[in-house]
Amino acid sequence: MSNRFLVLIGIALSSWMLTAVTARAQNVAPGTLHSVASIVTVDPDGSKRVTLGSAFFVEVPSKAYSGSSFVYLITARHNLFDNDGNPIAKPRISLEDSRTGMLREDSLPLGDRWFSDPKDESVDLAVLPFAPAHTTFTTIPLARFINLGAGTTIPLDSQLGAEAYYLSVISGAELESRPVVVTRFGRVSVAQPAASEVPGAGKQNLCFLEGASAPQSSGAPVFLRNADSAVLWGMVEASSDVPNQFSGLIGVVPAAAIAETVQAMAAAQEKKR
Repeated sequence: MSNRFLVLIGIALSSWMLTAVTARAQNVAPGTLHSVASIVTVDPDGSKRVTLGSAFFVEVPSKAYSGSSFVYLITARHNLFDNDGNPIAKPRISLEDSRTGMLREDSLPLGDRWFSDPKDESVDLAVLPFAPAHTTFTTIPLARFINLGAGTTIPLDSQLGAEAYYLSVISGAELESRPVVVTRFGRVSVAQPAASEVPGAGKQNLCFLEGASAPQSSGAPVFLRNADSAVLWGMVEASSDVPNQFSGLIGVVPAAAIAETVQAMAAAQEKKR
């Protein structure tokens, strides 16, 4: 086999691989990549940082003041508590500094000072009004939640088997490191919320993905693609160790529960103005 022929094969393979990677990348909406952050703390002996889970930013427009919005940080509630139900001390959010590009951390309130679903506090959801300054982050507008507008509606039968992606951040051990956004892919297995028992969170009504997860993904935003962009489908609730008929799947808190909570919080904040 001639060297020229080998070179042509190499070029063809490289072209095919580039096309495949590009096609794969097109399944991720670029505007969602900076919507996620890590929640971390320091272990009791102060020797290392511990990642508690993921969180993401949501934006709710003000109904009273045109052009004004409320920004909320969203995570799974169990990320903020230990196995005995006590708030984890000194939670922090790990983000990219907009001036240096390096990792920075901001303090967060203890878990018992975050807000829950106003209609059902058992939902494993924690929400905090929070808009960090001088950091690189983007918000997920409420208008991009699934089924909250004509442009975000995806029928249940079209959701089943659809490719979803979810984001988490690897922060690194040192503040001098750069945060890396990790994108994982999965397929929708259960699109209609179903009752499930989740370790550390109790009974939850969850949708489910088939895919690989990791502890730091708990609290990560989950997106489905539609014709225009990506819509928020929900939040990763737990890894694939759900001990019941949904074993092997990733639980997802539906976007509707998140929308209900942030809308109620925005309405309450409007009244206080």
